[in-house]
Amino acid sequence: MASLFGFGSNGNGQLGIGSDEDTSVPKRVKCIQDILDITHPASTRDASIPFHCFAAGGNHTALITQGSRRLFMTGSNKDAESLLPEPSQVFRSHELTLGSGPLSLPPAQQQNQSPTRWCSVACGWAFTVAVTEPESKSGTGQRIYAWGSGAFGELGLGPGTTKTGPRAMPIAGGVFDVEEGSDRSFEIVKVAAGLRHVLALVKEHLPGSDQHEPVVRTFLVGWGSNRQGQLGQLIRNRVKGTPGTVPVPFTEKELRGKIMEPTRIQLSRDNSEIVDMTCGQNHSLVLFSDGSVYSSGLHKYGQLGPSTLAQEENSKDFRLGFERVVGLPYVDSISCGWNHNAAMDSRVEALAEQGGSIIYMWGRNDHGQLGNGVPCHVVDGVTSSIPSGIVSLRIPNTGESRQGHGNSRRQSAKIASYSCGSEHTLAMTGAGECFAWGWNEHGNCGAGAEDQGQEKPKDVPAPRKVLLDVDSPRPGWVQGGYGSSWVLA
Repeated sequence: MASLFGFGSNGNGQLGIGSDEDTSVPKRVKCIQDILDITHPASTRDASIPFHCFAAGGNHTALITQGSRRLFMTGSNKDAESLLPEPSQVFRSHELTLGSGPLSLPPAQQQNQSPTRWCSVACGWAFTVAVTEPESKSGTGQRIYAWGSGAFGELGLGPGTTKTGPRAMPIAGGVFDVEEGSDRSFEIVKVAAGLRHVLALVKEHLPGSDQHEPVVRTFLVGWGSNRQGQLGQLIRNRVKGTPGTVPVPFTEKELRGKIMEPTRIQLSRDNSEIVDMTCGQNHSLVLFSDGSVYSSGLHKYGQLGPSTLAQEENSKDFRLGFERVVGLPYVDSISCGWNHNAAMDSRVEALAEQGGSIIYMWGRNDHGQLGNGVPCHVVDGVTSSIPSGIVSLRIPNTGESRQGHGNSRRQSAKIASYSCGSEHTLAMTGAGECFAWGWNEHGNCGAGAEDQGQEKPKDVPAPRKVLLDVDSPRPGWVQGGYGSSWVLA
């Protein structure tokens, strides 16, 4: 049976291991087996990934189970960010009656309550945003809630609300305030959160006509801080009851402020399908179906990657608008740390051509969060003597020495899962081995022999194996958080 391990920052019990002490030794997360037995019977459980969604915030953590789509949370509740009756050091069930606050009744009194089914959850510094499953394929009956604290608009509840108190509040304004009788419908596929901003990936269902079939298209919605351009260019929401009017464009001063309600993001690729998005501390990435990645926000550490913009624009500390990251080949997954990023192509043909998995990384590297990657010199098929700003990283195969050969083609392992934490990175190989590198102040890269006798763990500049207490390793899953790490093995 797979076990979930947590290690790293844990001052508020956010690892869920039953204590509030940091640990560099991976420890089993408490109650996970009970959660899975209750919410997802073994006969139907996907043994590989038991979570539909997992999100780490500043000092709190949330997960949604497979199958039952139940929401569990642990960690701080100082600002009602976990919405539990009290702070917790283990994952506890989070039940919500639609349209009201959380239930705190004993299980026996909840027997007649129908548990809410959730499809996505995101955690920021001191807030949580979660989305219920839709009741139909067109998104009807779906609701999005926020709870916690946020003075920069990250709750999405409008200018009058910066704290929810001990209740979940529905986000119903801005883009999501659809005119009564409208034949348009939205389905929120996913939410993601940075430190103080939120992105939502939305499918819009447009009705057909005698000449045209119904249309489904994707777009992005954002709210919260846009001081560094992390939400990109925005399209002002229409005033309700004024059909046909053209909203006045935002000024740059307005754009670089607090966006207090859900607002549509303007992309230069509006006709292309968006398949994923992810948030860093003050920047964001968007992945399109053609394998291209676009970025916007803070660029002080190169976290937006190279672009086709003029040198003057590329040299700025921030960018207000999504532009393509050039120098990346086709990728089908992305991950953001606070100021660094990772992307990978997991297709079978790519693995065969590359001789194993390659993780492409770019951004800040002051703690070794990019590992020992080799600088890329190819941009849009053209080789240059000047590095592009992106590095390619390979993880060694099982049992082979990593010294001096961390990027050798013949030693490249298949990567089953990878994730950027705040300033560190994790990867799980197909052989079930976990590697970590980067910032390690809280032990979030695990313990190594070289750490013995040290007052505090040292940063890890290249991928280092994380020792896990498992009998027979199998490929699992990894997740990085705010100085914290989780590994399913």
